[in-house]
Amino acid sequence: MDYLKTDEEQGEALKRWLAQNGLGLVVAIGVGVGSVLGYQQWQQHQINQQSDAAGRYQELIELSAINFADPETASDYERLLTVADGLRQSHAGSNYAALGAGIVAAQAVERGDFDLAVSQLTYAETELELPELKIMTSLRLARLELELGEGDSALSRVQSLSTEFFQGSRSELEGDILVALDQPLKAREAYLEAQASLTKAGLNTAVVDLKLSALPEGS
Repeated sequence: MDYLKTDEEQGEALKRWLAQNGLGLVVAIGVGVGSVLGYQQWQQHQINQQSDAAGRYQELIELSAINFADPETASDYERLLTVADGLRQSHAGSNYAALGAGIVAAQAVERGDFDLAVSQLTYAETELELPELKIMTSLRLARLELELGEGDSALSRVQSLSTEFFQGSRSELEGDILVALDQPLKAREAYLEAQASLTKAGLNTAVVDLKLSALPEGS
């Protein structure tokens, strides 16, 4: 506002300024307050969403303790699938949904439902954000592929993984796959890498040692 010499001039100028900008000022104040309230509502919504996802995931953990190999637990298994599906639908793309898929996959394997296990692990592998969890899931999926006779796919998956995490487990699984593909020389190399990684990490190498000793002479 320009500098004005008299109170009358100042009053008239204020009236004109309010006439021109008053509505905008009210709107601006309203938007400002609305933004704060909107953020608070959004923040509360996020908290509610996280709480809901955590609750559903906790139920999956509790259900996973049930022995689903028992035919009498069929209704519990259906509940597991329903909760996991609801988690996935309501919280798509979240780590909770991806981890929930991993729980379903483990139980599906126990029941011999391998197609479901593969689809759940594939979803989890795609959606997980933490690299450690993603690699762990990829290893589980590759192990399942190996069990299903899909050695080439399993090998491709394992060899594409970063060596930043679980190097010992990764190399050991690679050795297992190579044995299944009748490539004992390469399997030995993988097992030796696993042995070295596990030793460096201070972990037990007994299983890998046995696998090495079981390889054919000269391989």
